[in-house]
Amino acid sequence: MIAGLLALAIVAMPPDATSGTVERGPSLDLDACVRVDASAVQSLVELELELADARARHPSFPVSVAVRCLEGGQLIRVEPWASRGDDGIRTIELPDAYDATAAREARSRELALAIAELIRRLEITRPLPAEPPPAEPPPPPPVAPPVVVAPVALPEGARDRWRIGALSTVEVFPGGPWLVGGDLSLGVSLGRWVSLDLRAGGRFVDGLTSTPEPLSARAGVASLGAGPTFWSRRRSVGFALMVRAQGFGVEYRVESAGPGPAGTSRLGAVVAAAEPRLLVGLSRHVTLALGGAAGLAVHGIVVRVQGLETSRMSGLLLSGSLGVVVAL
Repeated sequence: MIAGLLALAIVAMPPDATSGTVERGPSLDLDACVRVDASAVQSLVELELELADARARHPSFPVSVAVRCLEGGQLIRVEPWASRGDDGIRTIELPDAYDATAAREARSRELALAIAELIRRLEITRPLPAEPPPAEPPPPPPVAPPVVVAPVALPEGARDRWRIGALSTVEVFPGGPWLVGGDLSLGVSLGRWVSLDLRAGGRFVDGLTSTPEPLSARAGVASLGAGPTFWSRRRSVGFALMVRAQGFGVEYRVESAGPGPAGTSRLGAVVAAAEPRLLVGLSRHVTLALGGAAGLAVHGIVVRVQGLETSRMSGLLLSGSLGVVVAL
């Protein structure tokens, strides 16, 4: 009989009601002492609730029903109303189920109707509070701006301020000796355009006039130059015009033809010269320097042996140099 009622109810229900029956029905917890068909009670309760138009649904508050045996009756407890003290408890007395199966089916129908009626009444008279809207997610933490570590640009005056170099040099006093040797240089930039250049080196002296007594000479050289330096945009080619003061310290040695000791003499000369230089950048810090100079002796040297002039370092001076300069 219960199966027939269920079939009729399912046929009479709209399609949307049958599709949501299992999901919307309350959960039941029935003591064995109640002596009913638990599955039939579950199905009848769900059908009764689906057919009740006045029922307000609260998916966030699941409904559960517990049925316990009392002396002379049964206790129905519907949650969550029972825990809130909102009349969610009801006592009923089901007919005896000892004689036949029909009485067991009648108990099941009566219990299901009592449960459904209690739930409908509670939903109408004691509506559950509406589910609070979901809390808005907290705003994302502010994104810190990326930290950009920019290289510190050196001022023009400090960029490649110091320079060291090594140069080979050839100098000649027309009508006088040749001087061949090398220099070490130390340069410094004063601002963007002006440079100072300090050089020191040694020379072999050749081209001395023949005398009955052999004459040889060697020289030490020191100079200080200053002048503007200009570079192309990419610093690949540069040009410098230096005004240079150069000092020569020359040691002459005359070998004695007899058993006597050799004679030596140390003399000095000072030359003021102008030196244009071509600079070719080989890399970021290495430069090839090619220079030529012309100058006049401010203080010259004239050497005579036995009244015969053997060496003169005076008048015009011509020189050329080739070297490598490294910027620090």
